[in-house]
Amino acid sequence: MAEETQNQDKEQKKEEIDSLLKKILYQGVAKASDAIDYVSKTVSGLVGENKISNEEGKKIVSNFTSTIDTKVKDMEARLRETISGALQNVRPASKSEVEELRKRVEALEKIVAGLD
Repeated sequence: MAEETQNQDKEQKKEEIDSLLKKILYQGVAKASDAIDYVSKTVSGLVGENKISNEEGKKIVSNFTSTIDTKVKDMEARLRETISGALQNVRPASKSEVEELRKRVEALEKIVAGLD
């Protein structure tokens, strides 16, 4: 029963971390999308002012989009790796460990009470 509770706790923590990971990634993707929009508008302005050709503009936007996609994928992989490593170190206390700590606290409370 205690092992089942530990597994449920670990699964709940994993779900919470996955949810947080998704939020972080969505924010990153939103910022990347904003950056792509900004670059696209800036490049369109440069094309409109005949400072660069339409082909050069498309190439700039394509390269930038490709770079952003790669960076987002790298960020996702690093976050997943970091969180996975952290989850490996998360282990809820067993029932026997909690019981042992409870006994120690009670013993210390008796000692402290005797000092008064």
